[in-house]
This record gives sequence, structure tokens and C-alpha cells, in this order.
Amino acid sequence: MRQEPEVQNDEISIAELIHKIKEIWSYLLTQWIKIFLVGLLGGLIGLGYAWRQPVKYVSKLTFVLEDGKSGGGGLASLAGQFGIDLGGAGGGNVFSGDNILLFLKSESLIREALFSNYDVEGKITLADKYAEANELKSSWSKNEKIGAISFGELSLQTLPRKEDSLLQKITETIIESDLSVAKPDKKASFIEVKTNMRDELLSKIFAERLVDIATTRYISSKTKTKVANVKKLQNKADSLVALLNNRTYTAASTQQQLVDINPALRTAPIAAEISARDKTIAATLYAEVVKNLELSKTLLNQETPVIEMVDQSSLPLVKVKTSKLMSLILGGILAGFIMVGYLLVARWIRSQLIHAK
Repeated sequence: MRQEPEVQNDEISIAELIHKIKEIWSYLLTQWIKIFLVGLLGGLIGLGYAWRQPVKYVSKLTFVLEDGKSGGGGLASLAGQFGIDLGGAGGGNVFSGDNILLFLKSESLIREALFSNYDVEGKITLADKYAEANELKSSWSKNEKIGAISFGELSLQTLPRKEDSLLQKITETIIESDLSVAKPDKKASFIEVKTNMRDELLSKIFAERLVDIATTRYISSKTKTKVANVKKLQNKADSLVALLNNRTYTAASTQQQLVDINPALRTAPIAAEISARDKTIAATLYAEVVKNLELSKTLLNQETPVIEMVDQSSLPLVKVKTSKLMSLILGGILAGFIMVGYLLVARWIRSQLIHAK
């Protein structure tokens, strides 16, 4: 005879589940004092954390970057006649695309910005002010291995090992928590630099100084080759104009000598003819170099990036402070959940020990 499969009763399972929930709820109600006290302690801890958090000031600077477009065309072939490379537009650039975002957060750029002056006298650097605002100098002075540090008396190029390691720590902190660089709109060329520091004036100056140094380097990198080509062509033009002036005086002198020379001498006009030919060649070369020089200057202007400041924070800056009320609530809720979990786990362990006996 075939045995019928046992059918589970869902209503009984649900009833058991409801019974278990009621049982757990009743147990937690008996422990409400413990849960409340632990939650209150957690709320006070959250409140203390929020109270200890310093006020930070947010500075935003938005600029637009437009790369110049190359339009050299046959310019390279014209200048190639004189061995001049005007530099093509092909190939990528280290700052092309979104690379500028990584460049603005590079260590070398931030270090250079930190070593710029904070005050008019130039005795205090941004690194000194950052260390002071973040209470690093007080901790350094208490450390026998570090002592009192002043970056304003040092040079970035010849920075000692100890100061260099401290500056590296400051740089890492800024990159991780105090500086953000992003594009608000991926389709646009707008770039937003935001600093979040404890000193109001430091936050504003650092953002401006960082962008200023970055844009200067960026433009220099984009136009370095073409600036060198303009200088080469300018030197050639200066040399040729001096040569042309010399050939002009020589040609005039030989023409003057023809007046006093016996016309019967057949070789007499040769010197004058050579001088005139040299003058013509020098003039032709000079004209071609000047033409290429002007074209190279035009190409340099076309390739020079245009950087326009769109928006910039002004004093007073926006303050950012951890909410005390939110920290109190979140701390209390988190501590309460932890206590509930502890009580349930402890109750389950006790029940398992009782069953084991």
C-alpha cells in the first residue's frame, strides 16, 4: 500500500513564528532598562564625537578648460626647408582628457602649492598654516625626534629628510580627505576644485593657488614645443637680417667701385655681380623665415589652451560641522541595536546550554 506524503501545515508554522516573535518581544520589554541605558550611552558618545569634530570651511573654484585646435596644415613642410619642426597636433598629451583631474591631485603639485606663501611677508607657508590649524605643530613640538618645524625657512628643492616626510604626510591627508577634483558634467569642460579645511582663509588660498600653479604648468606643457620653435625661427630671422644688412653694404660698395674701374677690364663687374647675388639669396631666405615665423606664432596662439574662471567662493566660506543632534540619534540607535543583538545572542546561548544538560 502506497504511503501518502506528509503535508506540512503552513498555518501552524506561521503561528509558531508569530509566537516566537511575541516571545522575543516580551523578553526585550523586560530588558528595556538595559537597552535604554546602553542607547543613552551610545547617544552621549555620538554627541561627544560631534562636539569634538572641528568646523571646516569649504571653498569651491570652477573653471573651464578649452584646448586650442591645431591647424598647421602645410606649415611643417614649409618650415622643414630650414630644418625647423613646428610640432604636429597628432598624438595624445599627458594632460589630455580627464588626465587634468589626476594632475590636480598629484603630490608634486600639492607640495608646490603648500610651499607658497600664506602671508604677505612670506614667512609662513600654507604648509605651516595647515599644520597649525590641524594641531600638528603642537604634537610635533612635544615629540623629541621632531621638535619645532617651520617650512617657511626651508626650500622645497633641498628639503631635509625629516621635513620631507612630514610634508608627505600632510600631502597624503589633503589628497584623501581635504581635496576633491571632479567634473560636474561629464559632457562639459567644467572642472570643480573643492577644498575642505579647518582654516577659512587657508581653504580659499589653497584652492586658488593649486589651480593657478596647475594651469601655468598645463599651458607650459601644451605650448613648450611650439614656444621653442618660435624662438628658433626668431633667432634665424635675427641672424639673416644681420647678414642681409652686411650683404647690402657690400653690394653698394662694389657698385661704387665700378665707377672708378677701367671699363675695358672684363672681370671688373664679377665682384659686383656676386655681391648682388648674395644679397638676393639672403633676402629670399629672410623672407621665407619671416613667413614661417609668423605662421609659427599663429599656430602657437591656436594651440594655447584657454582657461576661464567660471565660479569662485568668496569670504565668508560655507561652514561644515557634524550635526550634534544627528550624532546623538544615530549613536543611540546603533548602541541600542548592538545591545539588542547581545541580549538575543546571550539568551540563545543560555537556551542551548540548558538543552545540552
